[in-house]
Amino acid sequence: MATQAVVKGTARVNGAELYYEVRGSGPPLLLIPGTFVDCGIFSDIADTFAGDFTVITYDRRGYSRSPRPSGWTTTSIEEQAQDAVDLLSTLSVGTAVVVGGSSSGLIALELALSHGAYVTAAVVHEPALYSTLAPDFVQQQMAEINPLIESAMAAAGPRAGVRALLEALSEKGLDVLDQSLVERWLGNADLAFELEFPNMIMAYRPTQEALARITVPLQVLRAEISLPLNIAAAEWLAKHSARELGITRGSHLAVVERPAEFAAALRPYLQGT
Repeated sequence: MATQAVVKGTARVNGAELYYEVRGSGPPLLLIPGTFVDCGIFSDIADTFAGDFTVITYDRRGYSRSPRPSGWTTTSIEEQAQDAVDLLSTLSVGTAVVVGGSSSGLIALELALSHGAYVTAAVVHEPALYSTLAPDFVQQQMAEINPLIESAMAAAGPRAGVRALLEALSEKGLDVLDQSLVERWLGNADLAFELEFPNMIMAYRPTQEALARITVPLQVLRAEISLPLNIAAAEWLAKHSARELGITRGSHLAVVERPAEFAAALRPYLQGT
């Protein structure tokens, strides 16, 4: 697969400056990165889809090449969704297929819920809808994950905590990835722990009534190799949005660990949009 030409730029949207990349031509496809990571996680699948789509990727506010806005001390899924809408408007994109996973799965879902005029279809992979699950179950699952993060952070700081969490979510481990990419992601540790986990992810809880009002095509996916917490969240959304739950090969990070297989799994949900 040949590397596609990439147009890089920055856009001032919703009080933030966002770094973005655009590849290819055809119907718009917006790929939204999740917590810790940036649009580099999509480089391979963006090249794959650029033959059929105008692929738009970006670093979310405060991450990597998108500077942290002055005075910005909290965020929400709603704010992040507005960023995406404003970016599409700035790029003169009418509507787009939107794809998100983990925390960005919530952003893609919110786009379908509240900004349907901008969304042709939404694909949500392992959405971090932990606030919808039974608190005892979430606490039990976190009790298994948190010691890994806390131990790493105590030994070597937030960057080590991010590495420990991403390793727990991966199939092949971070050592097989482009290390310059990994280093950029680790640099997002403070922002993610400070703002995204308490103020964005755990605060977002769509109602079943709202989900029933979604009019755009919505596909819910989960990974074959996954934590019980992520499986339960994907199952909750599939059930309460009355959608069939699809399963992709690999892990929570399959988009970067198995890009060819992940792109092949996505493609049926993008066809005809």
